[in-house]
Amino acid sequence: MNMAGLHLFWALPVLAIMVLAVVGVVVLIVRAASPSPHSYPPASAGPSAHRAETPLEILARRFAAGEITAEEYQKARDLLSS
Repeated sequence: MNMAGLHLFWALPVLAIMVLAVVGVVVLIVRAASPSPHSYPPASAGPSAHRAETPLEILARRFAAGEITAEEYQKARDLLSS
C-alpha cells in the first residue's frame, strides 16, 4: 500500500467521526432551542383554553367527577351564589 492510500485509510474514519460529532452538536442545539411540546395548549382546546374556570364551574366539574356529594354541591353552590 502506498503512502497516499495509507493516509486515505486513516483520514476517512477520522472525517466520519468529526462529521457525526458536528451533526450531534447541531441536533442538541436545535432541540434545546425549540419550545417544549407541553408549553402550548393543544390546538383542539379552542379559545376557552386561556380562560380560568370560575368557582361555579370548578364546583360543577368536581360534582360531575364524583368528588363531592349532591348535598355538598348544593351547599357550596348556594354559598357561592349569594
